[in-house]
Amino acid sequence: MERTDLDQWRSREVARLLALVETQRRYYQEIVASIPVGLMVLSSDLSILLANGAARKIFGLHTGDSPHRRMDTILPTSLLDRIEEVLQTGTAANGVMIETTRDKRRLRVSILAIRDWDEEAAQEALLTIEDLTTVEVQSALVFEAPMIEAPVPATPVIEAPPAPRPAVTASEFIDHLDAVIWAVEVPSMNFVFASPYAETLLGFAPEHWTSHPSFWLDRVHNADRDWVAQSYQRAIESGAAHTSEFQAITAGGGPLWLREYSRLLPAVEGQPRYMIGVAVDVTERRMLEDQLVQAERVEAVSRLASRMAHDLNNALMILTGYSEELLTALPAGSTMRSDVQEILSATERVGGLTSQLLSFARRQGQAVAEIELESALAKISLRLDALLGTHVGLDLHLSAEPNRVRADASQLEHVLTAIVERARQGMHAGERITLQTSRLEITEDLRRPNAPLQPGAYAVISIVAPSQPLDGEAKAALFECSLPGKEPWDDVAATLSRAYGVVRQWGGDISVSNAPHASVFRIFLPRLEAPAGLAAEPVVAAAEPLPPAPEPPAPLATILVVEDEAGIRALVRKILRRQGYQVLEAANGQDALALCREHAQRVELLITDVLMPQMGGRELVERLQTQGHDMKVLYVSGYTDDTTIYSGELPAGTAFLQKPFTLGSLLDKVKEVLAL
Repeated sequence: MERTDLDQWRSREVARLLALVETQRRYYQEIVASIPVGLMVLSSDLSILLANGAARKIFGLHTGDSPHRRMDTILPTSLLDRIEEVLQTGTAANGVMIETTRDKRRLRVSILAIRDWDEEAAQEALLTIEDLTTVEVQSALVFEAPMIEAPVPATPVIEAPPAPRPAVTASEFIDHLDAVIWAVEVPSMNFVFASPYAETLLGFAPEHWTSHPSFWLDRVHNADRDWVAQSYQRAIESGAAHTSEFQAITAGGGPLWLREYSRLLPAVEGQPRYMIGVAVDVTERRMLEDQLVQAERVEAVSRLASRMAHDLNNALMILTGYSEELLTALPAGSTMRSDVQEILSATERVGGLTSQLLSFARRQGQAVAEIELESALAKISLRLDALLGTHVGLDLHLSAEPNRVRADASQLEHVLTAIVERARQGMHAGERITLQTSRLEITEDLRRPNAPLQPGAYAVISIVAPSQPLDGEAKAALFECSLPGKEPWDDVAATLSRAYGVVRQWGGDISVSNAPHASVFRIFLPRLEAPAGLAAEPVVAAAEPLPPAPEPPAPLATILVVEDEAGIRALVRKILRRQGYQVLEAANGQDALALCREHAQRVELLITDVLMPQMGGRELVERLQTQGHDMKVLYVSGYTDDTTIYSGELPAGTAFLQKPFTLGSLLDKVKEVLAL
């Protein structure tokens, strides 16, 4: 629009329009003045028409002497020739590399021809100047080496290369690197540079890092602040590269673990002035390390609990066995019988504590057998229904196709009782729990840490109860190990932990998930496809009771007892010989091997502790079999970490008896194994 057109406007409208134009002009002037890239407009005679602050800083110009100053005294001749070429042809020139003669700055210049505002026929040159010297210093902070460029010839002019430059520059690498590149001034330790990732990492923008002199230590957590300051001071004094790992504080006040690598920039002369470094977030790694340490602590406590249970059970065996012997020897009217009975009650309570320790360690032996799941659940459901009472009901949906699993029916009842007790928490009167069975075929490996489910056939028991959905943390902590209070099964958390340990020992798993308005517990048990080979109840030899003679006419069988605890060994020998068995005994595996080599008579049964010094029970059995000895085996132990033994997966002719056991249960188990 021409100036004369304004005569058609009213004065108030003209004033408003001119004010708007002036506001927009100032706005764009401020943008041009503050942009970090140098901008310069040259006239056709190469005098300066406009130069922003970045351009004046690059060429060392002052604000007062910029207008109309000629640039042919500052710019290299080749660049002046390229500017004139662009003004004549109108074709832009990009990426022209030059080096200033004053302070050897490396610059990349792009030239564009633009129209003169006053004379449309005249041309002006718009120059954009990038200072690559700063970019190269930043590259050195990351790569610890100068940026690789073509050698600079003696002449200050570097012509634009024929091939285009790479699409990504070093500064762009820094901008997109998931680490903070920083530089501090020594000895003030004030940040002079921080890469853009600083805001992502801690929530403070790079400008905050560089504008707050105390931020060097303010970012460090109070617990680590003193030693971090001291370690950096030692690094400055020694001039060595430095590595530290500490807690930092985010803008939101939360902790964050940082690992920093730093070194001093070599000084041309005098003391180093700058320290450069890289900070990376290692919070996730530290969390994993803490979890690993916690897991190792739990495992250590678990092993300690197991060994304590082993030693306690050995002592309990002696107390229980000899107390039973004493009780049998006392006449019916003796006042001492009640005293002995109190000793037996006390040992039984201590035995409950060892059972809790083994449950915590998940290394408690289980007497398992093949059972039909649906038949067992039909009986268990009657007791569960009575447990729930009249307020909460139980619906039973059993599969028409029977599932056979290896488990213990009484332990399975404890497992289901624990889950039902947890499931009914928060239920309202009139609501019902559903118990059902199904089958599942797993064809791919779904094993996860501490809960293996290998490919195979599984029987599934599902317990569905109306409840609020469980969050991730609640589900994860549901089966965590915890010791109960007064009794093994009166604390819900402890019973769930024990239930999980029992199912795991059977080779199964327990999962919990959320359904609409309900929680679903699923028990997975390996399904047996073969026909039932074992009865649910222990098989006892169908032999006639021995005549009550003081001494039998002939030994029933030869039994080798291997036990490192002398008191238990003597007790077992006494009980077995009283029943007519011929007993050989050994204190360890080596003695047992020597005894079998020297003893001509065949040994029908080996009773051995699983955990013994130098040679355990499993190794003893394997070596005896290698030597040609064919005998049945009864393992006894108060603790074992042998998976095959405590899961019940024992070969034919082999059984397991958990310490402490009564003398009657020992005799029953001996008869059972000899009858196999």
